[in-house]
Amino acid sequence: MDLLVGQLLAQSQPGGMVVIVDKIARTPISQIIIFAVALTVIRLGLFKYLKDTPIHLRTGIYPTLRTINDLSDALIYAAVVVFMLVRPFGIQTFYIPSPSMVDTLRTNDFIVANKFIYRVSNPKFGDIIVFKPPVYARTKDQPDADFIKRCLGTPGDLIEMKDWQLYRNGKPVEEPYKTISNPAVGNELPLPKDEWQPYIDEQEDFKLVDSDVYKTTDPTTPGNPTGVIPVVFEGDIWAPRGGSRFPITWVDDPRQIKDLPAVRIPKDYYLMIGDNRNGSNDGRYWGLIHRSAIVGRAEFTWLPLARAKRLANPFH
Repeated sequence: MDLLVGQLLAQSQPGGMVVIVDKIARTPISQIIIFAVALTVIRLGLFKYLKDTPIHLRTGIYPTLRTINDLSDALIYAAVVVFMLVRPFGIQTFYIPSPSMVDTLRTNDFIVANKFIYRVSNPKFGDIIVFKPPVYARTKDQPDADFIKRCLGTPGDLIEMKDWQLYRNGKPVEEPYKTISNPAVGNELPLPKDEWQPYIDEQEDFKLVDSDVYKTTDPTTPGNPTGVIPVVFEGDIWAPRGGSRFPITWVDDPRQIKDLPAVRIPKDYYLMIGDNRNGSNDGRYWGLIHRSAIVGRAEFTWLPLARAKRLANPFH
């Protein structure tokens, strides 16, 4: 693949209610089970007392214990339904930690993802998708992070980008959501279109190619020139996670890659790119995503309330 070097995202630090909501949304199932079991024990402990207390003695502390019992009952059902049924198979909320999707999504937004839709249909060109990124695309502080980008390549598509103009199967794509941001303020603020040209001139073109020739930017890998994939290869064999092992040929002339013709995206693979073109760590730099890594489709933002909106696909 002809993957080109780009800048990583600036991360902002959330606080207050944002942190609380995100932690609740990401609560591990193991903790939910412990929570439900603890409430069940409390409820069982209260049940006999509440049942056996005569009606004329149901005063004093009795109403308080009855409230605790009812609340425990409600929380048990909520934990089971929301965290064991709805979240794994239905919908889940996600926090946006970076400006890679500005101006569609902004840092500190919360979105709701539909995790059921791709069980009955395939991802579409233009969908905003939550997915598990390749291991080598993550930073040390985000080992289990989910990424969110726009799907701009589906199986069978021939995708190229020239001067930041996207071409799909040889035809230019009009992208109303595309943004070029101002790196001086952390890629948060979109630039007016009449100020895009200097950043367009700096950006290299992008295409996917069929080749066993790879390059790396990692200086710790001996004998590798400046290149494109930020990952340390072990020897001369690369085994992508869940993929086949194949040999690597190191080259000194990048034209050997750039001169190869573009190829179509293979079956079950997708290309994810951020709307913020000069502020997104995405598939242009680390390649395609397998369908099995897709978590769900972003449906709408719900926090902050002032930015609540549906995330429609402009192509469908």
